[in-house]
Amino acid sequence: MQTIILVRHGYPLSWDQNLKARGTAPHLRLDPALAEIGRRQAALTAAHLAAAGGASVVLSSPFRRCLETADAIAAACQAAVKPDWRLGEVLLSQVLGSPFSPGSAMDPEWLERREGAGKPSHPESDRTIQERVGRLVVELKARAPFAQRVVLVSHEIILKELLKGMTGRMVTVDWHPAAVTTLVRAKPVDRQWRLVGELGAFKHLGGDDRCEPVEQIVHKYHPLDSRS
Repeated sequence: MQTIILVRHGYPLSWDQNLKARGTAPHLRLDPALAEIGRRQAALTAAHLAAAGGASVVLSSPFRRCLETADAIAAACQAAVKPDWRLGEVLLSQVLGSPFSPGSAMDPEWLERREGAGKPSHPESDRTIQERVGRLVVELKARAPFAQRVVLVSHEIILKELLKGMTGRMVTVDWHPAAVTTLVRAKPVDRQWRLVGELGAFKHLGGDDRCEPVEQIVHKYHPLDSRS
């Protein structure tokens, strides 16, 4: 059984701060650290995953808020963190603002942590987002040894694309910070993974650590799915 666990990063500092003032360093808005509540969310998620079976490896977006979340999970599961730009934030002007430079807008103190992550797909479009996520899905399907528990820590939009590519279903959900989705497939020949448990689960977070409302989840078959 191969298990893939999708995790959104914890609550970042930038969500509570007005960081658009003149002279503010770009990375404080675009590559923020976790807020105190985000660190608690990461710790609770790490304990939850360790108790549920741990992880063989933790793949993470190279953005600091994801790496900090991944570090907590890896420490609890005694696994290594591997940064991967295919899990990185969407590099669209309407998401990050324009102009955007992946190098200058990242926290310089975390430069070494991003080594080996590959290169960002920039400038980016809807097509390049689908392509980079698609390449990661293909790699996960071919991953050896097969029986692994892989944790992917990323951003909401990328997680939705991963769900679509891995399960063949389009999903509409407001993905809570530090929420967890578990997918499994029994055999290497299986085309898709199936959902186990709740989509975007966050019950492992305490009541004081929940910070966003969650919309009703809607499942739709992907247009390219043979079952549609």
